[in-house]
Amino acid sequence: MATEQMDNTKERLKRIKVDAVYGKKKHFNAADRKNKIHYWIGIPLIVLNTLTGSLFLYEITWQTKDWIKYIPLVFAVLATLLSGFQTFLNLQKSSEGHRRVGNKYLVIMKKCDMLYGYIQDGLLEKNDIVERLGQISSEMEQVNAEAESFVTNKADYEFARKGIELGEESYTTEELDL
Repeated sequence: MATEQMDNTKERLKRIKVDAVYGKKKHFNAADRKNKIHYWIGIPLIVLNTLTGSLFLYEITWQTKDWIKYIPLVFAVLATLLSGFQTFLNLQKSSEGHRRVGNKYLVIMKKCDMLYGYIQDGLLEKNDIVERLGQISSEMEQVNAEAESFVTNKADYEFARKGIELGEESYTTEELDL
């Protein structure tokens, strides 16, 4: 089979791969961002809960007449707020979801590479290529639908784009400039 007759198919395959590359990168970036926020909330929360729950804080402030006696109250309010944010944002679950989606994009990326290699080497019949491309497209649609539950932001995308441009991932200009 002549591979030059497969230009449209190869271009479609490259587009799916590029979408998967960016999807993977932005979801891994979102997972990292949410993990950082989780720790920025969680660690102070642990410290504040430890302080407010300790007798030491009470012991050093119980007989004071000035503003220091309000420190335990402020810590308790902060701990309650941070706990509420952590529960509401559910960052750990969200981060896990982003990683799962990112890994699914990675699988699609690898399938695209494999199919592209088979096409270049002339190892598949046209019907097989069309069928496999359809399967990959269908998988991409499913992952995109799942990704809707784990929203990324523009910064995640821009960070992914810059990372790819700076060589965090190695792709040829031809692969990324469709």
